[in-house]
Amino acid sequence: MVFTNASAQTALRTLRTATENLDRTQNRISTGLKVSRPDDNPAFFLVAATQKSDIVKLQGARDNLTYALGAVRTALSAQSFIDNAIQNIRSAVIATETGTAQDELSAVIEAQIDTVRQVLSGTSFNGANLLEERDRFIFDAGVQRTANGGLRFDQFVVDGKGLGVRGVPIDTTAPPFPGAVQDLNSQNLFGAPGQLAGLTPANSAGINVGSGGAGFAKKTFAISFETGADINSRQIIYEQGGNVRGLNIFVENGNLAFGAYNLVTSDPTPAWPYVEVQASLEPNTRYTAQLVIDGNGANNGFMRAYLNGELVDERGGVGILYDHPGGIGVGRINGNAVLNGTVANYSAATEFQGNIDKVVQYNEVFFGPDFDQIQTYLAEGWLPERGIQYYIGSETRQSAATLVDLLEAIVPLDQDGFSVPGALEVLDAAQEKSNLAFTELGIVESRIIRQRGYLSDLTESMQQGVAALIEADLAEESAKVQAFQVQTQLAQQSLVIANRRPETVLRLFS
Repeated sequence: MVFTNASAQTALRTLRTATENLDRTQNRISTGLKVSRPDDNPAFFLVAATQKSDIVKLQGARDNLTYALGAVRTALSAQSFIDNAIQNIRSAVIATETGTAQDELSAVIEAQIDTVRQVLSGTSFNGANLLEERDRFIFDAGVQRTANGGLRFDQFVVDGKGLGVRGVPIDTTAPPFPGAVQDLNSQNLFGAPGQLAGLTPANSAGINVGSGGAGFAKKTFAISFETGADINSRQIIYEQGGNVRGLNIFVENGNLAFGAYNLVTSDPTPAWPYVEVQASLEPNTRYTAQLVIDGNGANNGFMRAYLNGELVDERGGVGILYDHPGGIGVGRINGNAVLNGTVANYSAATEFQGNIDKVVQYNEVFFGPDFDQIQTYLAEGWLPERGIQYYIGSETRQSAATLVDLLEAIVPLDQDGFSVPGALEVLDAAQEKSNLAFTELGIVESRIIRQRGYLSDLTESMQQGVAALIEADLAEESAKVQAFQVQTQLAQQSLVIANRRPETVLRLFS
C-alpha cells in the first residue's frame, strides 16, 4: 500500500479515459466530424476519402456541362436571325417575278447573306462555335469507379453543324461506283469539259454486246451535255445499237428524246417495240440526263427518263435488251439507229451541235442516294460551280452544301439557269438544313440539362453518404460533453482522495 497506491492508479486511469473522451468529443464538436483522422475509423476514413475524390471529379464534369450548355445556347440564339434572313431572301426572290428593281433585290439578298455569315461567325462561346464549324467538341460528362478500383470517364460529344464551312467536292475524274461498263469523261480524255463529240467507239463487251445470250435487263445510261443554238433540227447526242435493238438520246423539235427498243421476234423472250420519252430543252443550256431500262422477260418492265435529276416520265412494256451490235455513236449515228420509231442512217447533218461532257453506263438500276451520286458525278465540274444550276434537282449536292453555299447560289440574279422555282427549291434546302441543325442542337441542349441535373443529384447523394460516415451528431456529442466533464471531475476527486491515504498511514507512526 505504501509502495503501490492502487486506488490512485485506478483514479488516474479513469481520469485519463474521461479526459480522452472529453477531448475527442470536443474535437468532434469543433470540426463537425466523427471521423477526421485514419485512427478514428480506418474503414470509414478510406471510403470517405475515395468518395470525396469522386465527388470533386463529378463536380468538375458538371462544370464542363455548364460550359457545353453555354455553347449550345449561344448557337441556338442565332435561329431567329437566320430564319428571318432566309424569309427575307425568299420574299426578294418572289419579287423578281415582276421583272423590276433587279439590282435592288440583288442588294437585299446579298445583305441578308452577309447577315447570316456574321451571325454564324458571331455565335462563338469561348472559342466553341457549334454552328459555323464542323469541329467535334468533347466534354467530360461524368466518372464512374470500376470494380477493380479504376475510373471510367463518360464523355459528351457535340458535333459542330458546319453551316458556314464549304463541303468537300465530289471526285469528277472517276465513276461514282465500281462496275461502270462505260466511262467517257472529257476531263480525263481531253482535259476540259465539253469536248466529247463525233466519237464512234467499236462494239464493246458489257455495253452493247457480250451478254452471253442473256441480254441486258438493267441499264443506267447517264450523260451531261450542253445544247447549241439550234435545238430544232435532229441531232444525235448518243446512240448504241442498230436498226433492230438499241437505245439512244437525241435533240429534235426543241425536245430531248429518250428511246429504247428490241424489235427482233426470234429472241428468247418476246420483242418489244420502240418506246420514247421527250422533255423540252432550251438552247445553249447545260443539262444532265439519264435513261434507265428496268426490264424483264415478261415485257412488263419500264424505261425511265430523267433530266437534271428529275423524273420526266416512264414507259411500260419494256423487256430485255439483247446484244445490239452496230457500234456506238457519241454525238453522231454509228451506222444506223431507230429514232421516233423509224430507222435513220448517219448523215453529217444529224451530228450534235452542242458539247458533251461525260458519259457513264452501268448494267444495273440505281435508286435514292446512289442515283443522286451519279447525277452529282455528271454535274460536278460541268454546271457552274456552286451556282443555282449546280444544286437544282440534286439532293446529294444540296445535302453536301453548307447553308452559306446554298444562299450564295441564289445570286447573281442574272446567272445562267436562274429561275424563281429553282431559287425557291434551293432556299427550301437551305431552310431544311438550318432547321435540322437547330433541331439537333435543341436535342443536345435537353440532354445536357438532363445530364447536369443527374450529376447534381448524384453528387448530393454521395455527399449525404459521406456525411453519414464521417459527420458527427452534434446533439449527441453535446450530451456526451456534459457526461465526460462530470466523469473527469469525479476522477480528479477520486485521485485526490486516493493520494491522501498514505498520509493516514504515516500518522500511525507519529
